Amino acid sequence: MRAALLMVPSKIEIHEIAPPALAKDEVLIQPIRMGICGTDISIYHGHRPMAIYPFVLGHELVGRVVEVAEGVTKLNVGQRVVVEPNYPCGACAYCLSGRGNICPKKQSMGVTVAGCFADYVAAPADFVWALPDSISDSDAATIEPLTVSLHALFQSGAMMGDTVAVLGCGVIGLLLIHTAVRQGIKVLAHDKFEHKLALATRLGAVVSPTKEIKEMWQAEGVSTVFECSGASAAVELSLASAPRGSRVILLGLASSPANFMPFRFVREGIRLEGSLIYDHPSDFARSIALVASGILHPSCIVSNTFQFSSIADAIELACTGHAGKIHTVLD
Repeated sequence: MRAALLMVPSKIEIHEIAPPALAKDEVLIQPIRMGICGTDISIYHGHRPMAIYPFVLGHELVGRVVEVAEGVTKLNVGQRVVVEPNYPCGACAYCLSGRGNICPKKQSMGVTVAGCFADYVAAPADFVWALPDSISDSDAATIEPLTVSLHALFQSGAMMGDTVAVLGCGVIGLLLIHTAVRQGIKVLAHDKFEHKLALATRLGAVVSPTKEIKEMWQAEGVSTVFECSGASAAVELSLASAPRGSRVILLGLASSPANFMPFRFVREGIRLEGSLIYDHPSDFARSIALVASGILHPSCIVSNTFQFSSIADAIELACTGHAGKIHTVLD
């Protein structure tokens, strides 16, 4: 089969390799459409060095089951599916307490095990979800990042009629805006790039200018601030501007320190939380149901589609940060 191999940081090449051999309880999937994620870009740049090169990246996909291993009964050859690409161990203290998203033994497609940028990919059947025909391929391939945003929104407890703020209008921020607006929640959006703010307003958000953020959030009664950029400066801005009694949820993965005033957080009853990926199996089930019902259309943020043979160009475009969600399709 063909696979897009990360040979060394910043070098992707398509080569012929052997298809994956199925372990018990796995299925073999032929991708139809795949998304490029910020995690892929981070690994591509060498910011998260891999133990073994060459390596197959990719974890966002819709595809069809082409083979099922012994022990698999819930899936059949020919079914169209999406993959929940993070696999908690199911046995540690975190998993047993319902916090599999922070399982220290968790395996992740395209990060610790071979990814989906290939003609075929193997995945545990328990983390493969059959799709109804009502969901398009483009929406289906965007369900994984949508679920990251949905998890944070569910965690916040925000409801119809509430007002929230989103800092960072990349893919996760935009999907959070789309999800919140579609559920009757007002969103105030902030980003340093005008083209990203334009996308946010098209999805129904209201722009928060930098000089007016603190006052605007207070006046609008922002109940939750979602920091989605992963930049330490944006983390500091969100912490400094969060209104009294609000909740700050960090989705972005900032890797440098950020400062805040603990006194104000205690005095004003502000809560600070992290939100990492999603819970298995509840969050994927809810995402699929919301997309199948027509309430959510995550493909609304897809800006570019490349053929698989041009995946290196697709990744380079994703690296610029000037596009929305980028998909590749098998050719």
